[in-house]
Amino acid sequence: MTDEQNKNYIAVNHTVFPIEGVAEVSALYVDTGSGDGSQPGEAYEIIDRRSIRVYAHRRVSLSTYFNAFPASYWQHWTRVRSVRLVATVKGRGLISVYKSSARGRASALASKTFADEMVTFDLPITSFIDGGSYWFDLASGDEDVTLVSAEWQVAEPENWKPGKTTVGITTFNRPTYCLNQIIAVGQNEHVHEVLDRVIVVDQGTDLVSDQPGFAAAAAALGDTLEIVRQPNLGGSGGFSRAMLEGLSSENSDYVLLLDDDAISEPEAIVRAVRFADFAVTPTIVGGGMLHLDDRSVLYTQGEVWDPRKSWMRPSGASEYDHDFAEEPLRETPELHRYLGADFNGWWMCLIPTSILREIGLSLPVFLKFDDIEFSLRARAKGYPTVCLPGVAVWHMAWHDKDPTRTWEEYFIHRNRVITGLLHSDVRNGGYLPLHSFLGDIKLLFMLQYSAVRLRHEALKDAFRGPSLLPDLLPSKQAEIRELRTKYVDSKVVDDFSTLPPVRRSSVAILGGVRKPTNPVATLALAVRVAMRQLLIKQSVGSRRNPERVIPAPDITWWRFADIDSALVTSPDGLGVAWYQRDRATMHRFLWRSIRLNLKLALGWRRLAEQYSKGAPTITSAEQWRETFDSV
Repeated sequence: MTDEQNKNYIAVNHTVFPIEGVAEVSALYVDTGSGDGSQPGEAYEIIDRRSIRVYAHRRVSLSTYFNAFPASYWQHWTRVRSVRLVATVKGRGLISVYKSSARGRASALASKTFADEMVTFDLPITSFIDGGSYWFDLASGDEDVTLVSAEWQVAEPENWKPGKTTVGITTFNRPTYCLNQIIAVGQNEHVHEVLDRVIVVDQGTDLVSDQPGFAAAAAALGDTLEIVRQPNLGGSGGFSRAMLEGLSSENSDYVLLLDDDAISEPEAIVRAVRFADFAVTPTIVGGGMLHLDDRSVLYTQGEVWDPRKSWMRPSGASEYDHDFAEEPLRETPELHRYLGADFNGWWMCLIPTSILREIGLSLPVFLKFDDIEFSLRARAKGYPTVCLPGVAVWHMAWHDKDPTRTWEEYFIHRNRVITGLLHSDVRNGGYLPLHSFLGDIKLLFMLQYSAVRLRHEALKDAFRGPSLLPDLLPSKQAEIRELRTKYVDSKVVDDFSTLPPVRRSSVAILGGVRKPTNPVATLALAVRVAMRQLLIKQSVGSRRNPERVIPAPDITWWRFADIDSALVTSPDGLGVAWYQRDRATMHRFLWRSIRLNLKLALGWRRLAEQYSKGAPTITSAEQWRETFDSV
């Protein structure tokens, strides 16, 4: 026997097909745009999770998000230099293997005719430094053919031990979403091969364990499932509890974090674990985010950190919100390139327990930026984050959310500043202090006084240093929500008809306004708005009647430039808030913003040193145990 024949192989990617909602998600699994013009339902029929029937004289391609093999990422991060495709097929037809380059150009590598047999291809992983994937197409002849199953396999290293993970799901009063996540994790038998435990950290009052169908979902997981109850400590508190539970098990090599309002592609769990198993160094393996309400749209396949302003952007030439139903993978060159990532959202993220033991758990920041900060902390110790194509969850999208119009703005602003203090390598935080100040100005122009007040509270708490963060964890959310209610723009009315009619009462200085089209016009209009809001008292009539209706998608600062009040619809469409200009509040908040952001800029170095020294203590397992014991 040859050396190749002596090797044992393990499947690292199973070819899979959707469980339900075929019409919505088919573009993520099967591509019929390979030349015959057929549509889903005309070319194939999904039989089960592993099998597909291709109708006579049709051709389908597996050049898709969930079924292409991400060869570039395997070459980058593992020592694997060959992959084996094993496909079991029934009927008579042709199977063809393709590869793509970093430019997204496809080339045919090999083809084999088949007749009720197992077909094997051995393929090198040696030319994918800049990008590229493998996939295969299946073509039928005069009769239907069936792909019974297909796997991408790699050779097992000597003395190799397959890894197992603790899956940690954190939930707060989203019991039906969380139950669906438990079902998704438990319903596929081969996923159980990589599971050690499934920990659901329930921080709410509407418990997932009380939901109809929970007993059946729990039975599918058996003793693997455990429900942990604790007060609401946010995502960072819930996920840190899951991390601690993972560290307590000798059998868990990883902790895989999953949001409660996300639905997994179960195969993604296996892929993440197996990729991490073969990674040369302990590696955080992240999953992409697909929109739960627009199932073929990929929010992101990797993001990077901009230390100049402590904010994120898409990796490389990729963009947010790519729709595979409109542009299939084979027609999207930028997604064939290797895309580096500095961090990954905790909608799905696999973390080796060895990293947790070395660098600690999450920052105790309740929610927002905990996932970013953790990966940046790991990167500083030499542990990369890889956002692996074909690993993803469907998650609630951001387009019906506007954090500046909720209590979350406090946590976003505070935690962004703290993350910058810990990880920005640009002197004095780059232009984060300026960006922070301009953000306040924009919100003041839009009469969102509650958001500005929360941002000021965020900076004040950031100035108090890292040691205070664990103490704020149980109580700060309630304080912030109460503080926000003191401002009129926070009050949402669900019955539009109860509000006074729209009537213009203020006078537009220098005429009406329109959207500025260049930087000079933008600056001129901003100066004009600032002078108006600082010098001219609001009209009395604007308190009796709103002067304009502004739909949530259209809210921007220049639409408020010539009015003193407006009805602004909520992002979720459930109500409307009456924004009202207040010159005294504008004066007070403007000067406070100048003072606080100047303090941030001038005190950056001292504050950054304080956080750098204090972070290891507040992220330690010991500190988190103390926090959990005290609530």
